[in-house]
Amino acid sequence: MSVNKLNPRIGVCTHFERREYGWKVEELLPRIVEAGIGVVRQEIKWEDVEQQKGTYALPNVAIEWLDHCEKAGIRVILLLCYGNPLYDNPLDPNGFAAYARFLAETLRDRNLIIGYEIWNEPTNFQFYRQYGGTWSGADPAPWREHFCELLSRTADAIREVDADTPILTNTGDPQAVHMLKHHPEAFARIDGISTHPYSVRFPPETVPFGGGRISTEDGARVADDDHDVRSLYRLLGEHARNATGRKLNVYATEFGFPSYDPSRQKGWFDGYSERTQAAYSVRALLLALHSGVVAPCLYDFMNDGADPFEAEMNFGLIRHETEDWEPKPVFHAVRRLCEWLPADAEPVSHTPFHLSHGREAPAQRYFWQERPEEPFLRVDGPQHLVFRSGGRFLSVLWRAGRLNGETGPLHTSIFQTRARSEPAEVVCLNLITGETRRLHLRAPTRSGMDGEGLMLDDLSLTGEPLLLRWPLTSDLSRNALP
Repeated sequence: MSVNKLNPRIGVCTHFERREYGWKVEELLPRIVEAGIGVVRQEIKWEDVEQQKGTYALPNVAIEWLDHCEKAGIRVILLLCYGNPLYDNPLDPNGFAAYARFLAETLRDRNLIIGYEIWNEPTNFQFYRQYGGTWSGADPAPWREHFCELLSRTADAIREVDADTPILTNTGDPQAVHMLKHHPEAFARIDGISTHPYSVRFPPETVPFGGGRISTEDGARVADDDHDVRSLYRLLGEHARNATGRKLNVYATEFGFPSYDPSRQKGWFDGYSERTQAAYSVRALLLALHSGVVAPCLYDFMNDGADPFEAEMNFGLIRHETEDWEPKPVFHAVRRLCEWLPADAEPVSHTPFHLSHGREAPAQRYFWQERPEEPFLRVDGPQHLVFRSGGRFLSVLWRAGRLNGETGPLHTSIFQTRARSEPAEVVCLNLITGETRRLHLRAPTRSGMDGEGLMLDDLSLTGEPLLLRWPLTSDLSRNALP
């Protein structure tokens, strides 16, 4: 895939500063380009820039990966992060702001940075531990107050030298809600808020947030009671608008699914097969893109090791250096998504498509045939996301829930209203396997309003997303949307 085919709406996390652990930019960036990924989220740490107090310089390793990204046409969400032991207070807000100002001034004219992200997970990295308070950010939360002070001063410092590049911050969920409520002034120069929607032990449609008990304990509602990841994105945007009076973009700068064996040590994350990792990753990207999330970034591009029993070592799209950076199924699936979903494809809410499917429940006397319930998993059944690129519709369909191969496919039909063209073909791509088929549209057998549409019958739906490329017709362009 050539540079001009990079998809600027899909990103991946990298750690190019860790060369000694396999993160060699000269080896990995060509593979990122091959995947069609147009954005990387990468850090340049404060302690690496200011190694003598008051003296600032880009580390050589940063200069190297910045040059490679610029040459390849890849854009960067630059993470500004972590403390500096040179200072009595390693989280000194003025010191951090000066470091951020130096980076913004140094990189301002390179046409490379598409966002400065201030900090990463303050409850996991330093702030919560140093200052104390409640984990959720509800009062009393001294750490929250100190973080908002650093956030405000850093954003002001960046704006002194760069008036245009978006500034975002990763606060955590539900911590963002409490920050916006108690310190809206800290977001005066902030353009976006990033979330890390790891589903942890669930399929990608479900996040471990939301619901009455969780919302009560956190003191903030960050997702609907059905735990739908799309509600996380929607509510974060609503909280931001209510607190600041303006729109703040929503970013998802880190999320992923580790392909490891959890049998020896049960951790926070569940372990998935590599094929499931591919399906879940693509589904998560699609849900984010359809929700208007800016440049969602999978974590991360390369496995951080070769231990099959360690979750943190198996998030990658490709294997570790010791395994010759071999692509995993998720690499090929993301490459297909980058290629088949155009950069100008916009999400569509009101569509000319209607799905029909059925699933007959067992008779009451056969209650033992019912599948075991998972009360937390309430997003179930067919998912149908529609995008539009020019006059063409693109549908992506899959069956929500766990992908475990236990049940057969759900057969779904799609009725396309107000399509006055003659019956034609729809191109269907399985984003996970790469299988491509041509499916025939037919005219409905009954008359009336349905006679103005077309049918796509018995589409076999599993947890692996299918992308449908519909025919390009002037009738659709003119009549499909209200």
